[in-house]
Order: sequence, then C-alpha cells, then structure tokens
Amino acid sequence: MIHLLVHETGTCSGSDLYFSTPSEYARRMLFYMSTCGYYYTNYDYRIKRENYNSYMLFYICDGRLSLTGDGQTVVASAGQVGFLNCHEPHEYHTIGNTEFVWLHLDGSNTDDFYRQAVQMHGGFVFDTPYAEQIKDGIYEIVFSFRNEQPFSEVRLSQKLYGLLAATIDTDKANGEQSAMDETVAKAIRFIRTQYMNAITLTDVAAHVNMSQFHFSRLFKRGCGCPPHEYLILTRLNRAKHLLKTTDLPIKVIAQKVGYQNVSSFTNAFTARVDISPTLFRKYSI
Repeated sequence: MIHLLVHETGTCSGSDLYFSTPSEYARRMLFYMSTCGYYYTNYDYRIKRENYNSYMLFYICDGRLSLTGDGQTVVASAGQVGFLNCHEPHEYHTIGNTEFVWLHLDGSNTDDFYRQAVQMHGGFVFDTPYAEQIKDGIYEIVFSFRNEQPFSEVRLSQKLYGLLAATIDTDKANGEQSAMDETVAKAIRFIRTQYMNAITLTDVAAHVNMSQFHFSRLFKRGCGCPPHEYLILTRLNRAKHLLKTTDLPIKVIAQKVGYQNVSSFTNAFTARVDISPTLFRKYSI
C-alpha cells in the first residue's frame, strides 16, 4: 500500500490516492482493488487512457464529471454513481470544481456486474436509491487506507462484492416500490400460481396489461432473467420437490409442473440442473 497526497494536474489540496497490489490468489479467486482515492479537482483535471486493466466505480459528491467510454459521452452530477469500463479506451475530466470518491477494481465476474448494471440503468452513469450506500462503501475502503488499516484481501473482496451488488439492486429504498416493481411482482404471483398450466408469455403480459415486448424488457430488468426463463425455473423447482418427496412417475411430474410431454421436461431439467430427473431423484441431497 502506498499513500500519496496527490499532485496531479487538476487535483486540489486535500486530495489523496492509494495503491494496492493484489496477490496472485486475489487475482484468481477474489474481487480486488488496485487504486482508490478521494479527489478535489478543478478545470485542469483530465484523464485519457487506452486501457487501465480495471473497472472504475465512483460517486460524485459535488460538481460534475464528463466521461467518454463504450462509444458514448455522459456527464455525471452530484449524487450519481458511475461504473466505467477502463479495459477499453476512455476519457474523463471534471467540469469546474468537483469532489468525488472512486476506486479501480476487477476480478471474479466484475464484467458480468458491469454489463448488468449498464443494461439495467441504460448507461454507465446512473441514479440509484443505493447511491449513498455505494458512496459510504467506497469511503470506508478509502478511509481504511488513509488510516493505514487496510482490509485483508478476503475482507476487501467482500466489501467490493457488496458495492457491485448495490449497482444492480432493484429494490427501492425504505421499502418503497415503483410501478415497475408492482408490475413484476404481479407477474411473478401469476407465474407461481399458474405454472402448472400451459401459460405463455402472451398470457403473463396480458395479466399485467402490457405488450409482450415492453413487459419482457421490464421483467428482465427487474428480475435479471426473461419471464420465459423464470417460468421454466419455477417449474423445475417444483419438479425437484416432487422428485424428492413423492414416488410419482416422471411423466406425471412433468405434467404436474406444466409440461405437455416428458421429453421437453427432461431436456429442460437436464440443461439447467446438469443431471437428468432420474439421477436427481437417486442422488442424496
């Protein structure tokens, strides 16, 4: 770990920067951080790179930051979170006096989190009810380095995972639910009570009074998977229970969970569980 009072062009008094070199173990098994900092900047602050071998997660405390990446240029304002892919060419600069806290991280399935966050929010800069949580999480990591009490690599990985999970969390703060949450919840209730019948995407979309296209997008954004996949998983979860708790023939179980023929059921089960229904029934849990 190295602590630097920053003297980069455009950084102002009070800015600090920390480096952390991950072990081979951390690179192979964990989420890890390479740099983090708390910056106060002016108009002269500008970064332009072809590749920095990491992702940048940040929170704007005050001011504005212009960022270019993934073929688009956006402006992040106070209270917003950013998640930038620094493996690709990117550039960012502050617009006037700006205060932000940030870190560069990578490892494990960080790219999956990045892609999901961008898809959910429609870009790599976004508003989220968990912005304060993300800010506080980054603060905690920065302050641990500032106080020369950095987390262990495993503990740091847990902290980073929490930050990444917050970028894709669809729950609303204080238990409030948006119209999107209500629609998805209504669709889920319908699927869970009707999965044993021959329902289709058309049926579920009609139940929530939406077009199939709009509903599919909304459901995937809220649940992380398409409604058709959610229906299949619901059926398979019920099938697992019946396989383990009854002696019903597999053909009967297939019908009870909404499959018209045993072949379709067996194919779907094997593709997602990696073993056939017959073997699943035989193996101990």
